[in-house]
Amino acid sequence: MLIRRNAHELVLIEQVAHAKMAGDIAAQWGNDDFAVPTPHEKATLATAMHDEGWREPDLLPLFNEAEHRPLHFLELSMEDHVKLYSRGVDEVFAVDPYAGLLISMHWTGLYRARWGLQPGGIKWGTDGRQDEVVLAEENRWIDVKRSLMEGLIRSDLEQHLWHNYDLLQTWDLLSLYASVCDTTPGEGPSAHVFDSLASIDHSPGPRTIPSVPVAVGRERVQLTLTAVQPQLVELDPYPFNVDQLHVTVPARVIPDRQYSDADDVRRALDDARAETIECTFVRPGGRY
Repeated sequence: MLIRRNAHELVLIEQVAHAKMAGDIAAQWGNDDFAVPTPHEKATLATAMHDEGWREPDLLPLFNEAEHRPLHFLELSMEDHVKLYSRGVDEVFAVDPYAGLLISMHWTGLYRARWGLQPGGIKWGTDGRQDEVVLAEENRWIDVKRSLMEGLIRSDLEQHLWHNYDLLQTWDLLSLYASVCDTTPGEGPSAHVFDSLASIDHSPGPRTIPSVPVAVGRERVQLTLTAVQPQLVELDPYPFNVDQLHVTVPARVIPDRQYSDADDVRRALDDARAETIECTFVRPGGRY
């Protein structure tokens, strides 16, 4: 579950809904400055399903006993994180091996600083479980890659695969930004989107996504996101094949109060107000 606090309310977004929005972002990626990924359809499928393992836990939902509220996605324990993602990765492998491979890379990347893209990484635990998961998934990749090799040059497969992995991280972060960050104009300091996600409280200001590849083997750029009107965000440089990309995600809104347990949260969700979160990405300096 993604959570953000608005005034005296909590806005809750299911992970699978966020992932669908990330897939919508992936589907429109590519223009004269940014190459369309290959295979685009499978990369988009992987992106839209990258949080499939969260489907059942978000229906519970999981509970943060220390904070007396629903559990924000980065507050999950290492043990639960492994169970959740393992189930989701297996489900996607059954649908499409290439998409499953990309999501396996995404999962293990969360324990490896997004394979170098995220300074400092995400701290899920220090019990060695991370290393076990990464080793087991890397061993699985060997047979999966062998099955995908027919008619391909190995280096081409690997280059495009890791390029698509890096793009999946970008699409994921763009969707997370649109879902939980403050997309109203503000003069706050610029910060990585990475650094804005752990808290459920947000302030306005420009955000950045570093190390975004423009094409296989080419230079990387930093995307800068600047809200110029509420929910209208300039994206520089601009990577999409449409002049404006409008994305939405459904949310439920409950009071920001002390909850006694998960059942208390469920009762609040029964009476929750439905809301649609919207964000439109536009070219810098354009006419809106």
